[in-house]
Amino acid sequence: MARYKQSDYEALRRRCVELHEAGWRQAAIAQAFGLTQPWVSRTLKKYQQQGAMALQEGKRTGAPARLSSE
Repeated sequence: MARYKQSDYEALRRRCVELHEAGWRQAAIAQAFGLTQPWVSRTLKKYQQQGAMALQEGKRTGAPARLSSE
């Protein structure tokens, strides 16, 4: 599986939707970008349910940073 920066995933989600609408199969999209087929499937499902808003980079989950800006 390919390694991407967190900031690259919004572009990947958009490209997955574009290719799917162009007739590509989920497995082919996953293989082209080095992603897993379940990731592509979840991305397309969220897009179908929520529209373009689902493709935007969301709030990051997890523990808050322990270091302050100081």
